[in-house]
Amino acid sequence: MILADSLTADTIAPMNEVRLTVREILLCITGAAIGLLLVSGGNGFYHSDFRAGGFCFAVAAVLGFVFFRKRRTALVVCSCSCILALVTLGLPFHPSFGGLLLLLGSATILYATVYLDYKKYPYLSFKHVHTLFESDAAMAAENARIEAEARELVRKRPYGPWLFR
Repeated sequence: MILADSLTADTIAPMNEVRLTVREILLCITGAAIGLLLVSGGNGFYHSDFRAGGFCFAVAAVLGFVFFRKRRTALVVCSCSCILALVTLGLPFHPSFGGLLLLLGSATILYATVYLDYKKYPYLSFKHVHTLFESDAAMAAENARIEAEARELVRKRPYGPWLFR
């Protein structure tokens, strides 16, 4: 009860600083649906139901092309996060080797995507989550803008912002 009393609007406000728009939430839901369709398609092919598996892959490809043509990072993050969350919840109750491979594969892909994007766009942080849903070109432009600001700050204060001259 002490923890609940100590949480006030002032302490919670910094955690909720960045809010997703309705468009971004709908893109996340669409990305999750694409991820689930891909898993369903793979399951259909595994059980030799090629028509259903092909249909799921085709619908996922169409949705991915229509909504995420220029947003590859957002597609991978949304779909792998959904798969990771659902498999993590279901694996203790229905343990299987395929489920474990799906869990580890989606976690690896999610980590690799975030790591490679960090290497590609080092100046973006969680505050720039809206540019993730714009396009890869918008992410590159925002990264270049922040990098130029950092270079300008270093040029103005070569010894760092902590020393006042």
